[in-house]
Amino acid sequence: MRLFYTAAYWIGIRPWEQMANLPIQEQVSALIGRAESGRKLPLGRALDLGCGTGIWSIKLAARGWQVTGVDFVAKAVRAARRRAQDAGVGAHFVHGDITALRAAGVDSGFRFVLDLGAVHGLNDEQRTSVGHEVSAVATDDATLLTVAWTPARRGPLPRGASRRDIEAAFPLWTVVADEACDMRGAPPRLVKWASPRFYLLRRNGP
Repeated sequence: MRLFYTAAYWIGIRPWEQMANLPIQEQVSALIGRAESGRKLPLGRALDLGCGTGIWSIKLAARGWQVTGVDFVAKAVRAARRRAQDAGVGAHFVHGDITALRAAGVDSGFRFVLDLGAVHGLNDEQRTSVGHEVSAVATDDATLLTVAWTPARRGPLPRGASRRDIEAAFPLWTVVADEACDMRGAPPRLVKWASPRFYLLRRNGP
């Protein structure tokens, strides 16, 4: 997946960014709203895993979060920094691997973690590493929103992850919402192959 995403950013083919312009963005916003429920401004720190060019990091910052985005593609991180500057947003972006957040210089205290497509492309060992790292940098009352395609062989595309896979990767967290993604406007073949679902998880405590 590393080679696939690196090549995609260099070529300029980033179909996953279309999510921000489809009806699914309203679903994402509603699920983030559930994570924010009962919390007053300032909301605290948010971590965007596989932030890409920063589209969702900036949306989080606009909602009142103090955002750190992480991506292993240097070109994407540079674009995210430019996007944040153009938007007048103070988001922080780190060039690093989400399986080794602390080694990349990501510190702790995150109350919300967003993953809109990074974790489901990893293998079992890598997902376990992400779960360990996220739990190490998240607060005891943190919330995590992740999206995952139904597992299948798709060549260079993400292989997906089941709910059981997500729960295995994040053993210190509990799934509190599990719903099919609103795929209106997405390519029909993608809908047929992927059947993506959102999982909202809450940290169980220390």
